Amino acid sequence: MDYKDIYRIDLNGAYLFYGEEKLLIENAIEYVEKKYIAPGMDVFNLTTFEGKDLTEDELISSCETLPVLNEKRIIFVKDVASFSENVSDKFFKNLDELGDFIILIFIDTTSSLNKVKKFYKYFQKNNRNVEFQKLKGRDIYKFAEGYIARKNKGISNVDLSYLISKSSYSSRNIDISLYDLKNEIDKIISLTEGEKITKRVIDSSITENTDTNIFLFLDYMCEKNTEMSLKEYQNLHFLNEPIQKILVMLTRQVRLLIVYKTLSKAKYRESEIMAEMGVKSYEYKKISKSSRNFDIDFLYEFHKKLSNTDEMIKTSSGLESVLFEMLIVEFTN
Repeated sequence: MDYKDIYRIDLNGAYLFYGEEKLLIENAIEYVEKKYIAPGMDVFNLTTFEGKDLTEDELISSCETLPVLNEKRIIFVKDVASFSENVSDKFFKNLDELGDFIILIFIDTTSSLNKVKKFYKYFQKNNRNVEFQKLKGRDIYKFAEGYIARKNKGISNVDLSYLISKSSYSSRNIDISLYDLKNEIDKIISLTEGEKITKRVIDSSITENTDTNIFLFLDYMCEKNTEMSLKEYQNLHFLNEPIQKILVMLTRQVRLLIVYKTLSKAKYRESEIMAEMGVKSYEYKKISKSSRNFDIDFLYEFHKKLSNTDEMIKTSSGLESVLFEMLIVEFTN
């Protein structure tokens, strides 16, 4: 189900809210509360459970409680991954038989829910799995424009496009959430003296993000694109990015590839691999995709070579760039 449908239809029964955009999930939860619970009646008609402390009998019992002076009763279950591990087949039958007065929403904001198990597949089959992904295209502009308007400020279409571009939210090479974008807008608004946000204020608030260039460089490296990898390395050099930082990031990337290939071969779950890697779902997906380009033995050997190159760079003079370019060629061939 498209998350926008939450705002278009009348809700009843059970839903699963999940995805990387926590701000969109929180906005949807706030909307559901305000739409279906009369002012002052939340104490009777709104219940929130933590999944790790909840039993299915306790939840079903709560679902059977009628609303008080209200048409609907809302139940939120946070940390749903913990709860979903031990539910019975009978539980899903109970979900099918929920009264029209119940809105039951399971929430996963940590990307730890196992999507191959029956719990997720139940909601997927019934088109009640609501994913809150990163915004794309015009939706990003609507979000930023609407937020700026609610802060009683204006912005031209040209400057709005410039702001979003500078924020790197749309970049596929760096993990920036709507929270990050909102915080950037808040900083810009605090620096805006008049009614309209200008390019000058945007530039004074958002500094050039060299991390974006580094992630672009790493993407080309993992795609084994030698030409573009060398080009992006030169761009980083032009931006005076320290070669030691680039080397650290490349070493980290190789380590993540090793961890992913090792644990996935050992049949670990996605959530367990992500936890061990210490990455979010966005970066995990990129590592997963690019891992097929590399042999595990090559990655171990290259990791050693990175360590040796680090020592050579520290002791050499004027050869740093040549040594690093040799690494790029070897990694991408």
